[in-house]
Amino acid sequence: MTNPVLTAELALKSFYIFNSAFGPKEGEEEKKVLFYHPQDTDIDTKIKDVGLSEAIIKFSNTFTKDDSVQTMHTQKTCQFYYQPEPGYWMIMTLSVPFDRKTRDSGDYNEYHGDTIHDTIYQSVLRQAYRMFRMFHGTFQDNLRPNEELDAQANLIGRLEAFYQSYILHLQMKRCDVVDAFGSVQYLPLNQLLFLRVQNFINMIEATFAPIKHCIFLYSDQVVWSGINPTDLYTLYEYFHSPMFDQLAQSKQTRPAYVTEQGKCKRYTLMVCRKVQNISLCLLLDDGAVENEQSLYLELNAVVNPQLTAISSDISQHLQSGGESSYSFGCAGGSSSSSSSSRDDSAPKFIFFNELNLQHRGTVRLGQAQYHSVTGSGLPNDVMNLIVDLLDDVRSNRSSVMDETIVKTHDDYWIVKRSCNTRHVFIILNKSSTLIDVTEETKKILDQHVKGIFF
Repeated sequence: MTNPVLTAELALKSFYIFNSAFGPKEGEEEKKVLFYHPQDTDIDTKIKDVGLSEAIIKFSNTFTKDDSVQTMHTQKTCQFYYQPEPGYWMIMTLSVPFDRKTRDSGDYNEYHGDTIHDTIYQSVLRQAYRMFRMFHGTFQDNLRPNEELDAQANLIGRLEAFYQSYILHLQMKRCDVVDAFGSVQYLPLNQLLFLRVQNFINMIEATFAPIKHCIFLYSDQVVWSGINPTDLYTLYEYFHSPMFDQLAQSKQTRPAYVTEQGKCKRYTLMVCRKVQNISLCLLLDDGAVENEQSLYLELNAVVNPQLTAISSDISQHLQSGGESSYSFGCAGGSSSSSSSSRDDSAPKFIFFNELNLQHRGTVRLGQAQYHSVTGSGLPNDVMNLIVDLLDDVRSNRSSVMDETIVKTHDDYWIVKRSCNTRHVFIILNKSSTLIDVTEETKKILDQHVKGIFF
């Protein structure tokens, strides 16, 4: 009989960026390393880790025509590879969680590598690049000399300044299906309220010429966005990170790079302070504003009264019942959602639209699940199984519509139904027959996602 005496959780072991072209000759291996975390690691270890990564990439290329290596699992670590730009590689190494156990023959570690889902943490690594690109541009764009530094030193300085702060706020053990989805929540409004918000956006874009795009949030849910869904998700993650709080205390604006027609275009990001529950994020034409502070004060004077009125109307609309789907938001909602979520055996669902990267449902996802009542989240193995089902859909696009039903060893039933780019996952935690599961699924679909599936 074994007894657990020590537990080690999933943790970030190392994170580094390199480019082999910067040190092609023997003795120049150190030049390849552009960033390495932990920063106090000795140079020999950095060179050894980069060399091993190069060997793995080269070895994998003998079997594929492209640089498609993504993950390498060992008993104690899991390593993720991503090449965001030609020649630049980002590597993230996680320590596999384990239990320290004892038995008659001695102590041993029981590793749980199956708790680390490749898709989730590959998405985390890709998001780390997107966040840098959002505020600094591509790696290649930063490979330029300035008055004090040569091109490579300037790039290394930018990477260190950004990632040393970014990595401190990464919480690996809290990553879940939202990281795999790369999605945000939209707040459903009736036609009148939505048109009012749209007219407000049109008014400020017409009144203030430098404003090119707007993002309108209510209670951290998206009402309107003028940028592509991927960049919206990156900005949404930034707004909810400590990095935003730190910057907001010192300045109102910062550069932002948004993808338009396949190219990165630079804007100036300005975030107006919250008016009641509304946050207004503006993308200004870069270089078009001479006095940003003056524009900020003028904007607040013009929009604050209107935002106050809009916020009041939305609040009344939601309190009176609002859209039925709002009460089942993953990040919040009415008391009916909370009371339903308190029962761990209550049916739950997650809806995900790949087209606009939207999610909603009765499951608390992302950071919200760690500030909510017990029972509103899902076990890690169920989360991983949902991502497996999504991966299966993404790898097989031949079927326009399909349904999959899975039962886990601990009596969780997961029903996945997909139609084109829309997916719904229904989670039942009770001992049921297949007929009961089918009936419960039909009830949930009719109640919450009616009209989405044929």
